[in-house]
Amino acid sequence: MASFSSPGIGSGLDVHKMVTQLVAAERAPSDNRIDRFESTTQSQISAFGKINSALSGLRDALAKFEGESASPGRKVSVAEGAGFTATAGARASLGQYDVTVERLASTHKLQSAPLASDAQLGHGTLTISVGDGDPVSVSIAEGEGSLADVRDAINKQAGAHGVSATLVRGDAGDVLVLSSTTTGTEGRLQVTADGGDGGLSALATSGGTMTVVDPGNDALVTVDGISRTSSTNRIDDLIDGVTLDLTKAAPGEASSLELKSDPSTLKAGLLGLISAYNTALSQLRTQSAAGSEDVPGAALSGDAAPRGITQSLRGFVSQNYAELAALGFETKVDGSLSLDGATFDKAVAEDPQAVQRLLGDEGSLRGPLAGALKSWLGDDGMISDRTEALQSRMKRLESDRLALDRRMEKVEANYLRQFTALDAMVAQMSSVSSFLSQQLATLPSYSQSS
Repeated sequence: MASFSSPGIGSGLDVHKMVTQLVAAERAPSDNRIDRFESTTQSQISAFGKINSALSGLRDALAKFEGESASPGRKVSVAEGAGFTATAGARASLGQYDVTVERLASTHKLQSAPLASDAQLGHGTLTISVGDGDPVSVSIAEGEGSLADVRDAINKQAGAHGVSATLVRGDAGDVLVLSSTTTGTEGRLQVTADGGDGGLSALATSGGTMTVVDPGNDALVTVDGISRTSSTNRIDDLIDGVTLDLTKAAPGEASSLELKSDPSTLKAGLLGLISAYNTALSQLRTQSAAGSEDVPGAALSGDAAPRGITQSLRGFVSQNYAELAALGFETKVDGSLSLDGATFDKAVAEDPQAVQRLLGDEGSLRGPLAGALKSWLGDDGMISDRTEALQSRMKRLESDRLALDRRMEKVEANYLRQFTALDAMVAQMSSVSSFLSQQLATLPSYSQSS
């Protein structure tokens, strides 16, 4: 912008103030228009964000019915003092079982003969196998053959392969203890020695001095007289849908395991779905509410998108209303849902798969609703597209404001040039007027009589 020294001195006018006011008056309509569009656009972006959040909550609530979650759960009862605990999925059959834990799975454990802490057992190579796994070689250097050295070498070179070594220091000397980290017969250890001075042969499982502390047996459990062995104390395929965790052996002592239907988790999931559905409807109404004479409309008032989503959601409910009503669903005037707990309990007791047919993976309500939510919420969904369009509008408005700034700079410079020129002209005229007044004052006066 051009710079002018002291506009207004000649004329006495406040040129800067006049120019500022003229520029502000000329700028105001465009500024107000941009402000209004920015405010409206930002409100619409925020409104779509709130709708997106509410619909995402509905999508998440619907996802909780995937797989077995659309069927009543199972309440597991285990007799007091039983040597096991149990959990069950929805596909587990109802009933009662007599379970006996004859034996727990244990880890194979070996111990060496005692040796003085400063004594050298020998050097060479130990080869250790865990079950049918690949053997691991452990090198023991000459002069590093104390039981403590052997322990460290085993842990360093074979620890990641399922064997652990430690020392127990007794009155007779140090004892090396080797333990498998795998329970059952699959984790039994085999140790051989070769090379060196032959002293390491004392640690061989065949022909050495190692004794068995724990044989590393498989677990043994019977269910209604049917025996089953397991290499671990967790068995998840003995009874369909049931996982047993064995905790204590009680040979010959049967304990009761009872499975009953438990619709409580299913009811909780439905209440969560209803809450999410009602929240979505409420947000859609709030963000698209029509205005009145005294109250302005909401950000998306008159927008077809929230109205279309609302109609779709209510349509999905209407299409499955008979099945929903049979489960205890009730609708209010505003379209929101509620659940009659007593009706639900009775319905699920009579038909445990009723919810599965509606909301399961192939459910009549789940499929259309999930598809619609994806079309609204996906990366290429309607809400994302609308939001991106609004954000593009915001960028255009920013560009419009920058263009307005540049135009107003030119307008201001033009006004300043005009008023500065006017100021100079007035100053010149004032100077001429003053000069003429001075000249006229010097002229002799003539009386009428002369």
